[in-house]
Amino acid sequence: MESLLEKVLTEWKGHRIAITVGSEHSFTGILEDFDGEVMLLRDVVDVVGNRGKAMLVSLDDVSWVMLLE
Repeated sequence: MESLLEKVLTEWKGHRIAITVGSEHSFTGILEDFDGEVMLLRDVVDVVGNRGKAMLVSLDDVSWVMLLE
């Protein structure tokens, strides 16, 4: 049986999400893929407007995830 996290992230693939890493740093990006350990975002923007093509983040470091679109 898949976890709630897996179910929700599967539904959100291809959509823009917001995440907080380490309870301090917020980012938005398009959820490209994930597994049991990491999440891959593309077209990433941080809270101050810095942009990146992609970001790989450990799920252990993510405090929350929000669907934006």
